[in-house]
Amino acid sequence: MSELDLSQIIDTITLGVLVVDQECRIVHWNRWLENASGLHSPEVRGRSLIELYPELNGPVFQRNFRSVFSFGNFAYFSQRVHGHLIPLPSSPAAGSTGDFMDQHCTMGPIRENGKVVYAYIVVEDVTEAVKRERLLSELAMKDVLTSAYNRRFFDRRLLEELDRCKRYERSLGLVMLDLDHFKSVNDRFGHLFGDEALRRAAAAWNEAVRSSDIVARYGGEEFCVLLPETGPEDARVLADRIRRSVSSEDVCFGGQCVRITASAGVAFSRPGDGPDDILRRADEALYRAKAGGRDRVEVGE
Repeated sequence: MSELDLSQIIDTITLGVLVVDQECRIVHWNRWLENASGLHSPEVRGRSLIELYPELNGPVFQRNFRSVFSFGNFAYFSQRVHGHLIPLPSSPAAGSTGDFMDQHCTMGPIRENGKVVYAYIVVEDVTEAVKRERLLSELAMKDVLTSAYNRRFFDRRLLEELDRCKRYERSLGLVMLDLDHFKSVNDRFGHLFGDEALRRAAAAWNEAVRSSDIVARYGGEEFCVLLPETGPEDARVLADRIRRSVSSEDVCFGGQCVRITASAGVAFSRPGDGPDDILRRADEALYRAKAGGRDRVEVGE
């Protein structure tokens, strides 16, 4: 194998390319891999790839490695399934959510006189693409204005949580929230101020809930919070904490500051409940909270 020919072809491309022999000793390590790993070609040439990266001693890589040499097969390692093949450090600029680079990798045979004598591995860094995909997926679930989950995501999760309640006899709390006198706020201070009030409310509620809870914008100034694994008393306490969080400080925008409050209605799952049932009880409780003076929590019957 000509080192000069290889370097002319693969040392300038934006992919990692390495070549190993049947003992998995490194024959070629291109410039991209030098930059990505911090290991220069003279340091690694002749060394075992598995000694450098013991993670490759697992059954997935070993099975595919043997298949390349025994049958001349090709192997593919997708980011979606494997995350990465070779644990190369991720660049912070690429926006990876983990310690290692997200990768698509291909492994295939190199023949001489019809016999497989080497295997090549091509490493593609897909970290930025994975980041974009995750961002688009998150945007599809989120309300554009408030960054709370949107109605479509909420409806799906409510169905899932009610199904979980049915199968495992678990409990589910639902809080329906509405900003008090929101129309008057919009009329008096303008819709931009109203938008800021909605953003601040959603942020306050997300801070007040547990990591397992789900805050969603249900419509207009109305929000819902799903409280999985939560019984009546805990749900009432959580609802009151959520309600109070929005009025803990003024909303300020455009030189105007206003204290905003919210009313809340709480409902709990019952055997045989569908989404409409628990939503109706939460909505009725919210109506009573509004009728009872606002800035308060009412529990559904």
